[in-house]
Parts: sequence; structure tokens; C-alpha cells
Amino acid sequence: MYTSFIGKKFLRRYNDRLKKQLTAKQFFDEEIYPVFFKDEPHLLHVGNSPFFQKIAVKDMANGKTAAETQLEKLHEGVANKQPNGSIFVGYAAEDLKATTSGQITNLDAKIDAEEIYASWIGEALGVGVEGGIYLLFDRDDLLDKIFEGWKIYRKYLLQTPGVKGRQIETWNGHWLAQRLDEGIEAFTPPKPEKGTEGKELAIKGLSWTLLIFKLSQRYPSISLTVYAYTLGQTNVTLGFVNLKLHEVTRLWEYNKLIFGENENLRKMEALYEPLYSFRWACRISAVIGLKALEPKKMREYFAQPNEENNKTYKINSEESLFYFKLYKLWIIAMLNKKELLDLASKAADCLIALEQKDNQRGKTVNVNIAEGVRNARNAREFIEKLEEVMKKEPAYANTLRNVVLEALTMPHDNFPLFVALLRFEHTYKKTAPIQPTLL
Repeated sequence: MYTSFIGKKFLRRYNDRLKKQLTAKQFFDEEIYPVFFKDEPHLLHVGNSPFFQKIAVKDMANGKTAAETQLEKLHEGVANKQPNGSIFVGYAAEDLKATTSGQITNLDAKIDAEEIYASWIGEALGVGVEGGIYLLFDRDDLLDKIFEGWKIYRKYLLQTPGVKGRQIETWNGHWLAQRLDEGIEAFTPPKPEKGTEGKELAIKGLSWTLLIFKLSQRYPSISLTVYAYTLGQTNVTLGFVNLKLHEVTRLWEYNKLIFGENENLRKMEALYEPLYSFRWACRISAVIGLKALEPKKMREYFAQPNEENNKTYKINSEESLFYFKLYKLWIIAMLNKKELLDLASKAADCLIALEQKDNQRGKTVNVNIAEGVRNARNAREFIEKLEEVMKKEPAYANTLRNVVLEALTMPHDNFPLFVALLRFEHTYKKTAPIQPTLL
């Protein structure tokens, strides 16, 4: 299991840093057990494990506590049982009746105790995001940061009665996101929320976009491979996913161009809503970059196959202006060419000048031509409509030629984005924008 690989990797680094020679079992006894399981509530959930099962009073021999008895049962299981999901985190079920029995094999695979205890270390280093997805990072500095948060989580649970335990992965997500942020000096624990049907308070999963943003700000020029999975009644493996942080960094590079000031970074991180969940983004591709971060609802304002369904974005509040700029930011980051923003702006000026001639004459011929440009569904239709505009607005001939040249040479996937950018620029210039106080 990959949990074992990460657990052993971390343990090697831990021993090197502290000049120790702990085995995985010794690390479990000295670091995992006292922090995770000695006291209630526990920090980690491993279904059907000794720490998941209640201990009867009669089973607490020689005055041992329930936790000490559970620890003893775990050691006995590792020493005497066939490896299974109750002692080997993420492994197959113990028998064919369990929901994870599909992982059972008749191959005589030799799995030693080190591998099993290391799986507990690896799972404790998992980073949870919303949707119940866990991520394992194969990067020393990130594993070190996650480890630092374990004792803080224990302290938090002891000081916050009524909060559900066994959420170490979820905690790790919030902890890591803040530890990656150089602008935050002190950690602010996530505010727990009440579960459905009045259940106990629980920590909500971190937005996966926020974690990607923090990673891209700390590591702006790399790609980072993570292992994505979830454990439950049925284990789900999403596999290895490549986070293209160098792509996401473009959002910060173009932020000032669109918003004007970098203070909007915090607001964008907090309010960003992606079209896809992390699980769904992984289904589409094993690569998570800018494309996977497409903002929610933005596509509604792209040119639609049926022109009657075309929607025009309305800027009538600070919130609508913020999301309008956010959509533009994502598009220009995808296009990755500042000049296209200037070109779309000038083309929008041309279309507005053309439309104004109709306003003076009380006709709609020119308005319809301009609308045809903005609603073009392919490059050919777009260029044909621009030729009509050029005949009526010769003063903009150079600008329109540049637009045609870009439409002909840009990658096929970029064309709808450029048309959307033109639509947004046209909307912005025709709408008297409010002057927000928060942007």
C-alpha cells in the first residue's frame, strides 16, 4: 500500500533529523499511540481496527486502560493475523463477506510488520479535502509540516469539547494550507460545524482549490504528484494525480492586471468555487491544472449552440463585479497572453462603436452584426462576421485584422475562451461598473 511507502519515507527522514533508529513499530508506540489513541477522542479512524472496537471491562486485564488493551490487541493482530484492513491501513478485507473483499488475493504475498505499522504512519500524514478525498504527498518538507500539526490537533480536541474526533486527515488539510501561507504567523483552527440531524460538531473538509492555491504560491514553478484515495466501507483509489502548480501560478501573475491590487488574493481564495469537485476533476484527467479550476457558472456566459440560450453577464453589485473579474482572470490565465486582453478590449470598442450607429438611426442592422460576432460558435463564423464589421468600421481595420490573425493561429481549444473574453469586455464597457469598496 502507498500509505506504507509514505510512512517509511517519513520515518527515514524523522530518524535522520533526530539521529534516531526507530522501527515503524517503535515510532507507532512512541509517537502515534500517545497522541492519537491514548486519550479520547481518537485522532484517526481505521475501520474494524482494535482502536475502532469497544473494549469490555472484563477484557482489561491487569488494570490496563481501554486504550492500552486496544494497543495490545493491535500488536497481537500484527504478529499473528494475516494482513487485513483492520490492522494494515488501506489493505484488503479479512474475508469475502466484507465490502472491500474485491482486494483479496490468494497470492502468498509476504508482508512484514514494518510494512503494516508504516501504513498507520502514512495514513496519519494523509491530507483531506472536501468530498472525503485524501492526498498523500511524496515530498519531505510537506510531510514535516503535516507531522507538526498532530499534537496541535490533540490539544485542539482536548480544549474543544463536543467536536468529533478521528478527523486527522481533514485537520491536516487545514493545517497544511495555513502552514504553506507565509503571510500567516499563527494557526487559526477551522471552525467546526454541526452535522446533519443535530449530530456532533465536525470539521468541514478544506476546499481543494484553496489547497492548490497555497501549494502554487509556495511552489510556483513545479508539478507535484500526489496519490489520491478514500477509505471507508469501500476503498476508492483515484490514483496518482499530477498537480500542475506552474499553471495555477498564472492566476497570481495576472491577478494585478485584472483586479488592480494583490489584496484580492485572500478574497479570491475564500470565494473561489470550481465547476468540478476534486473527485470529478480526477475522473476527467490525471492532471490538475488551470483547466480543472474552471470557475463555477462561468460557462453559462459563453456563446451557446442555440443563440436563444445566450446569457449576458449583469454587473449590478460588488459581488457580481468580483466574479466578473474572476472569470476574466481565469480566461486570460488559460490563454496566457496579456496581449489578447488588450485586443479583446479594442475589439469590444469597435463593436460598441458599430452598435451606436444604429442607436442614432433607430435601426438594428449593426447591432445584429455585432451580436453575431459575440455569438460566433466557430472561427469561420467569427471571421465572416468580422469582415462585415470591417466594412462598416474601417477605422478599426488594423485591430480587426489582428483579431482575425489570432483566431486563425490560436489553438482550437482557446478560441471559445477568446470569444468569451470578448463577450465579457463588451459587457463591461457597456455597463457602468460600480466602484467597489472591497476590491
